[in-house]
Amino acid sequence: MKKFSIIVITALLISGCTSTFKVSSPGVIAPCDQIKLLESADKSALMGCLDGSGEINFHQIKGPLVINVWGSWCEGCKQEMPYFVELYQNPVFKSGEIQMLSVNVEEKSKEDAFEYIQKGGMSWPNLVDTSGVSKSIFGPGVPVTWFIDKEGKNVATKIGAYTNKQQLFDQFEKAFGVKL
Repeated sequence: MKKFSIIVITALLISGCTSTFKVSSPGVIAPCDQIKLLESADKSALMGCLDGSGEINFHQIKGPLVINVWGSWCEGCKQEMPYFVELYQNPVFKSGEIQMLSVNVEEKSKEDAFEYIQKGGMSWPNLVDTSGVSKSIFGPGVPVTWFIDKEGKNVATKIGAYTNKQQLFDQFEKAFGVKL
């Protein structure tokens, strides 16, 4: 009996550590045409739009903007994605005052990325980095989140996963001076 109890407790502890990654509505592969761009940029770092509509030079992206770098294979990314989905429901995103963009990296297949977006409830544009250029911008790990102001300056960075919604919301409010 004691051995059985230990097995049950261990199973419960392990299952409590896995991500649930459930959202209320399925995500959509959003087009990149809603991303605001500068006329030109000094550098070039081309990444494709996950919807297949073309490429964007990362250095032409205009803020204010939240950028999250993720991979469908990343447990931390799965853990924090519901917080981003909830953040994106805020009126500052719906009005276009602030944008959200994600960058998908090191994916085995485009289908894996599509499934992640749909299961995760993401509904904002995603770039896909198939060449590894994002490593020179964000570094080699995921998840990574950047907060870019309207002048294009990175005003806050989070390396690693948000472990709760309040961490993300507080950093957002501080970076953009917006009360959620």
